Amino acid sequence: MLPLKLYLPLTFVITLFATPLLGQYKTLGPGSCGLGQNNCHAKENRWWKDDAHKETIETLYDDLETAQKYAELSGVGADNLFKGNTNCMRCHGTVISGNENNDVDDGVSCERCHGPGSGYKDPHTEGDPALGVKRPGYIKALKLGLVELKNLQTRATTCVRCHYITDQKVLAAGHSSGARFNYIKGIKDVAKHWDRPPNKKDLDKAPFKKAMKAKGPVKIIAKAPPSPPKKQPGNTPPTNPKPPATRRVARRAPTPPAPPPPPPADPFFPLKAKGPITLEPFPAISDSATVDQLLLIIKKRLELLYQKVRSPK
Repeated sequence: MLPLKLYLPLTFVITLFATPLLGQYKTLGPGSCGLGQNNCHAKENRWWKDDAHKETIETLYDDLETAQKYAELSGVGADNLFKGNTNCMRCHGTVISGNENNDVDDGVSCERCHGPGSGYKDPHTEGDPALGVKRPGYIKALKLGLVELKNLQTRATTCVRCHYITDQKVLAAGHSSGARFNYIKGIKDVAKHWDRPPNKKDLDKAPFKKAMKAKGPVKIIAKAPPSPPKKQPGNTPPTNPKPPATRRVARRAPTPPAPPPPPPADPFFPLKAKGPITLEPFPAISDSATVDQLLLIIKKRLELLYQKVRSPK
């Protein structure tokens, strides 16, 4: 028989290797669960395609400016918002193993809640589904990375992981804490991909509150409505106070508009003539007059007209 001082460390080592290590299994992505295929998860895939969990990446693109602001202020960096190795994608995406340094395309899918599927993907289908939790494939899958979401506390803790934020950097950036997350509504929505409707135990808030308490408190500062002014004793206004007298103000007659200013005088042709201008009769022009002679006559008439206008007699 082994001494007690050797038995205890040996027991610890055996337990350590018998328990799946965190990060031991790989995330395969939503396609690994038969997305778009007519298999045993066809119902679940139809639900996921229309569920809000699938759109967690799209919500960031819908308000990209705000999302980048949160990423920048929380230390992630706006340019790294969609990178798989950042804090944002822990809750907004499904990071496929090996693509941690790339941008994430898929929203929250099966493995974000059920656990990375590389270990349990194949064996979890073994046995008759009618056996439920006693099915050999289910029991084997729990040892290979499948999260036991049938356990109410495990389920609540999984939801709290992303629906209740206590990270001070993220909160300081302006991200909501999720402290008012409607757990019952959330379970009812998720239960649409179950093989049964949710029962009373499923809708119990106690596990959710316990998980929130374990994660830590979040201070939510609510703005109180402004308090009404205090009434001073002895200055109580009468029940029907008279309206204050209206002071009449004499109305002034409107000021007539100023006449339009006169047009500016032409410095090159100041007009001084008043009344009609009389010129000498136009000289007779013979049919044999040349063009130059005609232009000379017109020039003289214009000069005469110019003199009459500038210096009328």
